[in-house]
Order: sequence, then structure tokens, then C-alpha cells
Amino acid sequence: MENTNALRQQFSQVLDEIRHDVVRMGTRANELVKHATEAALNGDLELAEQVIRNDDEIDLYEEVIHKRAVLTVMQEAPVAADFRFLVSAMGVVGEIEKAADDAVKLARRATKLSGQFPAELRVALVELGEESRKMFNAALRLFAEYSPELALEIISADKEVDTRYTTARNRVIDMIRENPENSENLVRTIDSFHALEHIADHAVEIARRMRMLYEARPS
Repeated sequence: MENTNALRQQFSQVLDEIRHDVVRMGTRANELVKHATEAALNGDLELAEQVIRNDDEIDLYEEVIHKRAVLTVMQEAPVAADFRFLVSAMGVVGEIEKAADDAVKLARRATKLSGQFPAELRVALVELGEESRKMFNAALRLFAEYSPELALEIISADKEVDTRYTTARNRVIDMIRENPENSENLVRTIDSFHALEHIADHAVEIARRMRMLYEARPS
């Protein structure tokens, strides 16, 4: 019995380490989103290039976590609940990697905009970025420690992000009609908002995965 308890404790520690690695990866990806937003607003080409380079760090996180989760499944033969957690962790890692990719897309738009982000849309981009990162951070907290109330809060918050994105997109479309000669930069502006809207989508997907893991009835 003591040996069984020791093995279980050791296995629980492995799961905790995977959980912490996923959260660290997500926190780093959220930092890239913040930096990419700043680069777009301020025309900071050096910061944008830094975001693009740092995507390799996220890819490495993904590779290491995936390998460890798969090896854990193969070596430990986890019970159903632990197996579902490991599968969910790999899914969450995929969403985090996609969020980092969206940060890179935003950074690339920043390099093309070259400091010409429309002044009247700066506040809108800041607010959308803050709301999206807030949701993503909440999704990481949810993964670390599940709460049904927080899961629902994240999913419900997506409506506000969608509304902000739609409002900004419609304004940019109006600006294109008013200044067609500036349409190329304005389309890049829409893409910047769209990248941030996707960050919120990834947060929602994480929340849905966690609800499925913790609230779905076993068959």
C-alpha cells in the first residue's frame, strides 16, 4: 500500500509539472500578444521583430510538453480522469501555440504599418487587446484550477470582444471608403484587430475544453 501511495504521489507530481509548464507557456504567449500590440500602436519595429523571433520559444514549449504528456500516457497507463487531463493539456497547448501565432501575425502587421496606425483607432486596439489578454489569462487560471463560474465568465465575455472587433472593423471599412488611397494600410489595421479577436477565441476554446473535462458525465 505504501509503495502504491508513493507511486501515485510521484505520478501526481508529474501531472502538476505538466500543468505548470502549460501555464508558463501560456503566460509567455500572452506576453507576446501584449508586445505585438504595443509594436503595432507605436511602430516599434524592433519589438515586432522580437515577438517574431520569440515564437520559436513557444514552439519549443509545445514540443516538450507534448512529448512529456505522450510519454506519461505510454509509461504510466493513467486512469481515465488523468488520461483525459493529459489529452486536454495537449489540446490547450495547441490553443496557446495558435495564440502565439496570432501574436506573430500582429507583429508582422506592425512591421508593414511602419508607425502609421490610425490615431482614432488606437484606443479601440488597446481596449480590445486588454480584454483579449484578460480572457486568455483567465483561461490559464482556469486550466491551473478549474472553476465552473470562471469558465462561464470567459465564454460569456467573448460577446463583448466580438462587438468591439465588429465596431472597429466597420469603422475601418468606412475609412477605406473615405480614403481609398490608404486602403492597404487600413486593411492591415483590420488584420491587427482580427488577430486580437482570435486571442479571445483561443481563450474560449480552452474554457470549453476544461468544461468538457470537469463537467462532462463519464459514459
